[in-house]
Amino acid sequence: MHLYSIMPLNLAHVDEICNDIERQYKDGIATEALFFVPLTPEGDPVIDKAKIAGEKFKVFSDKLAERGLKCGILVQATIGHGGRLRQRAPYQSLVGLTDGRETFTTCPYDEDFRHYIKESMKTLASYAPNSIMVDDDFRLIAHRATRGCACPLHLRAIGQRLGREIDRETLAALLEEKSAEGERTMKAYYESVVDSLVGAAKAMREGIDEVDPHLQGSFCACGDLCEGAEEIAKVLAGEGNPVIVRINNGNYTPAGARGVSSFVSRAATQMAVMKNGVDSFLAETDTCPHNRYSTSASSMHTHFTLTILEGASGCKHWITRLPAFEPRSGEAYRRKLARYAGFYRELSRLYPTLDFKGCRIPLPDRAVIPTVPFSQYKMVSENNAWASCVLERLGLPHYYSSKKGGAVCLDSARDSYFTDEEIREMLSGTVLLAAESAENLIARGFGDQLGVDVLPIPTENRRAATERIFANGEKCSCMMNLHELRPKSEKLKVKSTVMEFPDGKTELPLFPGVTVYENPLGGQSVVFSGTPRAIFNHVEPFSFLNESRKLQLIEILCECGHLPVYYPDDAEVYLKAALTEDGNLFCAFVNIGLDPIEEITLVPDRKIARIKKLQEDGTYEDCSFEDKNGTLTLDSAAGTLDPVILILEYS
Repeated sequence: MHLYSIMPLNLAHVDEICNDIERQYKDGIATEALFFVPLTPEGDPVIDKAKIAGEKFKVFSDKLAERGLKCGILVQATIGHGGRLRQRAPYQSLVGLTDGRETFTTCPYDEDFRHYIKESMKTLASYAPNSIMVDDDFRLIAHRATRGCACPLHLRAIGQRLGREIDRETLAALLEEKSAEGERTMKAYYESVVDSLVGAAKAMREGIDEVDPHLQGSFCACGDLCEGAEEIAKVLAGEGNPVIVRINNGNYTPAGARGVSSFVSRAATQMAVMKNGVDSFLAETDTCPHNRYSTSASSMHTHFTLTILEGASGCKHWITRLPAFEPRSGEAYRRKLARYAGFYRELSRLYPTLDFKGCRIPLPDRAVIPTVPFSQYKMVSENNAWASCVLERLGLPHYYSSKKGGAVCLDSARDSYFTDEEIREMLSGTVLLAAESAENLIARGFGDQLGVDVLPIPTENRRAATERIFANGEKCSCMMNLHELRPKSEKLKVKSTVMEFPDGKTELPLFPGVTVYENPLGGQSVVFSGTPRAIFNHVEPFSFLNESRKLQLIEILCECGHLPVYYPDDAEVYLKAALTEDGNLFCAFVNIGLDPIEEITLVPDRKIARIKKLQEDGTYEDCSFEDKNGTLTLDSAAGTLDPVILILEYS
């Protein structure tokens, strides 16, 4: 595993920092310390930041070399994260697409900047670091208010692709136009973004190669688009070296234990895009701003664990305060990571052998170029309501993948990331469709595969309604963004009914709440009358977060053959399930509620003979359990954000 730990070049505490690094290596927390070096161009003439930082780095690297230890460099900024500078460098600044304002970020197309960054990398390489990582400010679209760059250099490159000159105002207008010309302009715009970044990355590598062509380079990607990250990482890697990418899935200052599917979704989405060209993915285990007032050690532990279970084989730890020498702030992180070092390594070994099962959140296996209108574009991981609002809390197994299989879950505009052929393949299996996704598929010509028409209900016609769940005969509130489902086939199975009580006691059915249809492609189309998307605030989410709806989902998934195991009780549980190489059942059980679970309960699809639990040191121990009518009660607790990894051996 590549385990990088970011450290400060604080000359006032050289010995203490070197002692800490030695401890991290010894305890299995880190395999390499990377020292923080910002290179954002600044001043006129431009300050030689590489030389200044390099001299500091040499003090630390010499001290560590005396102990037989190596270290590297994190180039924390190249074009700049956007923070205000005392004085701009004489290079082309990034220009906002819609407002035309220059920012404190440098455009990577600028040839003078490329010369600066090449020479800076050459300087850093001359101090013989073990590796150099380029941080994620090296991007133009993701998480920037400018949504890219519309400077004269980019406008010229875009114009060359379009075969005509274009100004910023025309570009911005075309990127809002839903037309063939708008799409063509977006393609040219995105290509210019990638081209400018890759060109600057080549300049960086040229500088390194002039000193050491074999020096390991790596890259921190940012955003679901990845913006050429795979190609950039290949350029930076160096001759004969593995291609290493730190994905962008930080869990900064989480408000609580919920919402883990957000960082899991971002991790899985980016790895699906880059998986064919990257040798090693690193989790972004960043505790920003690097103390427990921001991120708990348990949150960091869960983050690393679940990102490994999406394909990460290492991490970039940011567990040390850099602005000040405050070593106590990182102590809990170090204890947790050292305690679980063997646990992480065993999970990383196990992951490639697992075949995940349950509900699948489908992923595109390629970068999805932004659509027009550009202002309405959402990243793939933002359309994630099935996981973030329902599945991660109900203890129903779900996973992210671009591979076929599972009960596919679509909500919002997630279908737009897939071709008609890919949608057809999904419909040949089991698909769970939120009402808006069903509407989208009907508009795309898949109406005959759903068994129902999906009709919006005008606001003035909406009535106080309730849903009767047939799985147990109980009532629950109707779903958000309620639509009318109008049956089109006698083969349709109705799983609930939306109804009202016009006189306060008489039950008047209005239309189906959830339907299942054996479609002509041989699959099962499950259509919901509303959406799982709801802000966890007051009453809105509870059309899904209740016992009756959970029973309904269990019934549907069992009937369709996509429920290998589930958690039967009412605590908030994130559950992953997979088949192991030898055909047994893998479970990752994470309590994301605030109540400790004193005894884990599980309902597997087959009889279980033995359960093994992964220990902190990476070994397994037997876990005793009681089987009562198919419900297993394990002699194992699950504290909040304390992942439990189990292997259930079938009889």
